[in-house]
Amino acid sequence: MGEGLVITATIDSASNMLNVIKDTNLLHWEWSPEQIDVAARWLPRKGFEILPKIFDMEYKPGTVGDEGDRLISKIGGCCLELRRGRDKPMPVWSSSVLKLSQMREELKRVLNENVLDFSFEKEIINELEKKFGEAGYEANEESLSDDNRALKEFASILMKLAECIDQVIERGDIPGIFFEFFIPRE
Repeated sequence: MGEGLVITATIDSASNMLNVIKDTNLLHWEWSPEQIDVAARWLPRKGFEILPKIFDMEYKPGTVGDEGDRLISKIGGCCLELRRGRDKPMPVWSSSVLKLSQMREELKRVLNENVLDFSFEKEIINELEKKFGEAGYEANEESLSDDNRALKEFASILMKLAECIDQVIERGDIPGIFFEFFIPRE
Protein backbone atom coordinates (compact mmCIF):
# COMPACT_ATOMS: atom_id res chain seq x y z
CA MET A 1 0.00 0.00 0.00
CA GLY A 2 1.32 3.41 -0.90
CA GLU A 3 0.37 7.03 -0.95
CA GLY A 4 -2.41 7.95 -3.36
CA LEU A 5 -3.32 10.98 -5.38
CA VAL A 6 -6.22 12.99 -3.95
CA ILE A 7 -8.29 15.22 -6.23
CA THR A 8 -10.79 17.62 -4.70
CA ALA A 9 -13.35 19.53 -6.73
CA THR A 10 -16.76 21.12 -6.50
CA ILE A 11 -19.70 19.04 -7.71
CA ASP A 12 -19.88 21.08 -10.93
CA SER A 13 -16.17 20.68 -11.65
CA ALA A 14 -16.24 16.97 -10.79
CA SER A 15 -19.21 16.51 -13.11
CA ASN A 16 -17.35 18.25 -15.94
CA MET A 17 -14.27 16.11 -15.30
CA LEU A 18 -16.23 12.87 -15.27
CA ASN A 19 -18.05 13.82 -18.47
CA VAL A 20 -14.63 13.83 -20.13
CA ILE A 21 -12.90 10.97 -18.31
CA LYS A 22 -15.95 8.69 -17.85
CA ASP A 23 -14.04 5.94 -15.97
CA THR A 24 -12.98 6.89 -12.45
CA ASN A 25 -10.67 3.85 -12.34
CA LEU A 26 -8.39 5.80 -14.67
CA LEU A 27 -7.74 8.21 -11.78
CA HIS A 28 -6.29 5.64 -9.35
CA TRP A 29 -2.59 5.92 -8.52
CA GLU A 30 -0.33 5.13 -5.59
CA TRP A 31 3.38 4.87 -4.89
CA SER A 32 5.35 4.21 -1.72
CA PRO A 33 6.51 7.18 0.39
CA GLU A 34 10.12 6.20 -0.32
CA GLN A 35 9.58 6.21 -4.09
CA ILE A 36 7.84 9.58 -3.88
CA ASP A 37 10.68 11.06 -1.79
CA VAL A 38 13.33 9.73 -4.16
CA ALA A 39 11.39 11.04 -7.20
CA ALA A 40 11.31 14.52 -5.63
CA ARG A 41 15.12 14.51 -5.34
CA TRP A 42 15.98 12.47 -8.42
CA LEU A 43 13.83 13.98 -11.21
CA PRO A 44 15.54 17.41 -11.18
CA ARG A 45 18.76 15.66 -12.24
CA LYS A 46 16.96 14.64 -15.41
CA GLY A 47 15.88 18.21 -16.18
CA PHE A 48 12.40 18.17 -14.63
CA GLU A 49 11.49 21.42 -12.85
CA ILE A 50 7.79 21.21 -11.98
CA LEU A 51 6.96 17.52 -11.54
CA PRO A 52 9.49 16.95 -8.72
CA LYS A 53 7.87 19.72 -6.70
CA ILE A 54 4.55 17.86 -6.81
CA PHE A 55 6.28 14.91 -5.13
CA ASP A 56 8.14 17.10 -2.61
CA MET A 57 6.23 17.30 0.66
CA GLU A 58 8.51 20.15 1.78
CA TYR A 59 8.02 22.33 -1.31
CA LYS A 60 7.20 25.94 -0.51
CA PRO A 61 6.15 28.05 -3.51
CA GLY A 62 8.38 31.04 -4.19
CA THR A 63 11.37 29.75 -2.20
CA VAL A 64 13.27 27.60 -4.71
CA GLY A 65 14.05 30.30 -7.25
CA ASP A 66 14.31 28.11 -10.34
CA GLU A 67 12.22 28.58 -13.49
CA GLY A 68 9.65 25.98 -12.44
CA ASP A 69 9.16 27.69 -9.08
CA ARG A 70 8.76 31.08 -10.76
CA LEU A 71 6.12 29.70 -13.14
CA ILE A 72 4.24 27.94 -10.32
CA SER A 73 4.28 31.08 -8.18
CA LYS A 74 3.23 33.37 -11.05
CA ILE A 75 0.02 31.42 -11.73
CA GLY A 76 -0.73 30.45 -8.12
CA GLY A 77 -0.26 26.78 -9.00
CA CYS A 78 0.48 25.69 -5.44
CA CYS A 79 -0.34 26.86 -1.96
CA LEU A 80 0.44 25.58 1.51
CA GLU A 81 -2.48 24.24 3.52
CA LEU A 82 -3.11 22.21 6.63
CA ARG A 83 -4.71 18.92 5.61
CA ARG A 84 -5.41 15.55 7.18
CA GLY A 85 -4.67 16.57 10.75
CA ARG A 86 -1.13 17.67 9.95
CA ASP A 87 0.56 20.17 12.21
CA LYS A 88 2.46 21.86 9.39
CA PRO A 89 1.21 22.97 5.97
CA MET A 90 1.62 20.77 2.92
CA PRO A 91 1.66 21.75 -0.77
CA VAL A 92 -1.76 21.58 -2.42
CA TRP A 93 -1.77 21.99 -6.18
CA SER A 94 -4.25 24.02 -8.20
CA SER A 95 -5.53 22.85 -11.58
CA SER A 96 -3.86 25.99 -12.97
CA VAL A 97 -0.46 24.25 -12.86
CA LEU A 98 -1.73 21.86 -15.56
CA LYS A 99 -2.27 24.81 -17.91
CA LEU A 100 1.48 25.47 -18.02
CA SER A 101 3.05 24.32 -21.27
CA GLN A 102 6.23 23.40 -19.37
CA MET A 103 4.22 21.10 -17.08
CA ARG A 104 2.58 19.43 -20.05
CA GLU A 105 5.96 18.96 -21.74
CA GLU A 106 7.30 17.25 -18.61
CA LEU A 107 4.24 14.97 -18.49
CA LYS A 108 4.59 14.10 -22.18
CA ARG A 109 8.24 13.28 -21.63
CA VAL A 110 7.34 10.86 -18.83
CA LEU A 111 4.67 9.27 -21.02
CA ASN A 112 7.01 8.90 -24.03
CA GLU A 113 10.20 7.79 -22.27
CA ASN A 114 11.36 5.57 -19.46
CA VAL A 115 12.95 8.42 -17.51
CA LEU A 116 13.85 6.36 -14.43
CA ASP A 117 17.00 4.24 -14.44
CA PHE A 118 18.88 2.03 -12.00
CA SER A 119 20.32 5.01 -10.13
CA PHE A 120 16.71 5.75 -9.10
CA GLU A 121 16.30 2.18 -7.87
CA LYS A 122 19.57 2.36 -5.92
CA GLU A 123 18.39 5.55 -4.21
CA ILE A 124 15.20 3.77 -3.17
CA ILE A 125 17.33 1.07 -1.55
CA ASN A 126 19.38 3.74 0.25
CA GLU A 127 16.19 5.45 1.43
CA LEU A 128 14.74 2.18 2.74
CA GLU A 129 17.99 1.27 4.48
CA LYS A 130 18.06 4.69 6.19
CA LYS A 131 14.51 4.18 7.46
CA PHE A 132 14.44 0.47 8.23
CA GLY A 133 18.02 -0.76 8.38
CA GLU A 134 17.40 -3.30 5.64
CA ALA A 135 15.88 -2.51 2.28
CA GLY A 136 14.01 -5.73 1.55
CA TYR A 137 13.84 -4.35 -1.98
CA GLU A 138 15.73 -5.39 -5.07
CA ALA A 139 16.89 -3.06 -7.78
CA ASN A 140 16.21 -5.18 -10.84
CA GLU A 141 14.53 -4.90 -14.24
CA GLU A 142 11.12 -5.69 -12.75
CA SER A 143 11.30 -3.02 -10.03
CA LEU A 144 12.58 -0.47 -12.55
CA SER A 145 9.77 -1.36 -14.95
CA ASP A 146 7.21 -1.07 -12.12
CA ASP A 147 8.51 2.34 -11.09
CA ASN A 148 8.52 3.65 -14.67
CA ARG A 149 4.96 2.33 -15.06
CA ALA A 150 3.86 4.04 -11.81
CA LEU A 151 5.40 7.35 -12.91
CA LYS A 152 3.69 7.02 -16.31
CA GLU A 153 0.36 6.33 -14.58
CA PHE A 154 0.78 9.50 -12.54
CA ALA A 155 1.62 11.52 -15.66
CA SER A 156 -1.33 9.95 -17.48
CA ILE A 157 -3.75 11.04 -14.76
CA LEU A 158 -2.44 14.60 -14.80
CA MET A 159 -2.66 14.67 -18.61
CA LYS A 160 -6.25 13.40 -18.44
CA LEU A 161 -7.04 16.21 -16.01
CA ALA A 162 -5.33 18.71 -18.33
CA GLU A 163 -7.46 17.39 -21.20
CA CYS A 164 -10.56 17.94 -19.06
CA ILE A 165 -9.55 21.56 -18.57
CA ASP A 166 -8.98 21.97 -22.33
CA GLN A 167 -12.31 20.42 -23.31
CA VAL A 168 -14.30 22.43 -20.79
CA ILE A 169 -12.61 25.65 -21.92
CA GLU A 170 -13.19 24.72 -25.57
CA ARG A 171 -16.89 24.10 -24.93
CA GLY A 172 -17.16 27.37 -23.02
CA ASP A 173 -18.85 25.63 -20.10
CA ILE A 174 -19.70 27.82 -17.18
CA PRO A 175 -18.68 27.46 -14.33
CA GLY A 176 -15.69 25.81 -16.02
CA ILE A 177 -13.46 23.49 -14.09
CA PHE A 178 -11.34 23.97 -11.01
CA PHE A 179 -9.84 21.36 -8.76
CA GLU A 180 -6.95 20.80 -6.39
CA PHE A 181 -4.77 17.76 -6.03
CA PHE A 182 -2.18 16.56 -3.57
CA ILE A 183 -0.45 13.45 -2.33
CA PRO A 184 -1.29 13.03 1.35
CA ARG A 185 1.70 12.09 3.43
CA GLU A 186 1.72 11.03 7.04
